[in-house]
Amino acid sequence: MICDAHVHMGYYARTGYNSPYYYSPRRVLGVLNRCGVSEFIVSSTCSQIDSISIDEIMREAVEMKRIAGNRAHIFFWLSWHLYQEDKRMSWLDSGLFEGVKFHELETQWVTRKEKTLNKILERINERGMSVMFHCGRSEGCCPFDLRQIARRYPKMHFNFAHCAPMREMEEVMRECANVWTDTAYLSDNDFTKAPCFDWQNRLMFGTDLPVWQGHERCYLTAKYRKYLLNWRKVFGDLDAMLAFNSFLHIHQ
Repeated sequence: MICDAHVHMGYYARTGYNSPYYYSPRRVLGVLNRCGVSEFIVSSTCSQIDSISIDEIMREAVEMKRIAGNRAHIFFWLSWHLYQEDKRMSWLDSGLFEGVKFHELETQWVTRKEKTLNKILERINERGMSVMFHCGRSEGCCPFDLRQIARRYPKMHFNFAHCAPMREMEEVMRECANVWTDTAYLSDNDFTKAPCFDWQNRLMFGTDLPVWQGHERCYLTAKYRKYLLNWRKVFGDLDAMLAFNSFLHIHQ
């Protein structure tokens, strides 16, 4: 079964367009359906746009749940302006969201707002929800920067997304049993390197759909199928659903 741990809906830059393009829940789900995806984790890039409110994020989440049902595991992408709009985070009580996403390149949670971040994580931890952090090579995003958070909340499940840099990520995952990662937006070259590392059975298949169109002209379904092919070439029959379910606290 195919489970994608890293999908987006909402407004995002698209090559050849002068303004952000809206990737509706229906459009995103259409690609996933054509590629045989059974379940997926999705968050909204609308959170990056200051003029968009929590109510609009909620309506979008409701629509995705309406058309995808329990196949969709929705994470609330928490940006600074959405936190300022509702510091009580009443959206946690909606029942719509199974986790929360943070993106350091959009809001500098780790490097400049650590006290607030810890306050938010305490709330999330009380609810047993999973958390996704954008991970990479920038300050506040690298695995070694995020490791302190995983240590502070040992019972919380974290996806340090994009499995990069791989050597650092491997070391953090070896130390922290509560850290997962995914293959979102890996290059073909990075896919070939991935099997050289020990992911502790916590590597999830992820794509970053539909972000590719922000960087190149491509057809999403064709691009997705190529991505799946890369995964299967490298990992064969590795069942990414096991890692996906354990990250989400789903026991089967």
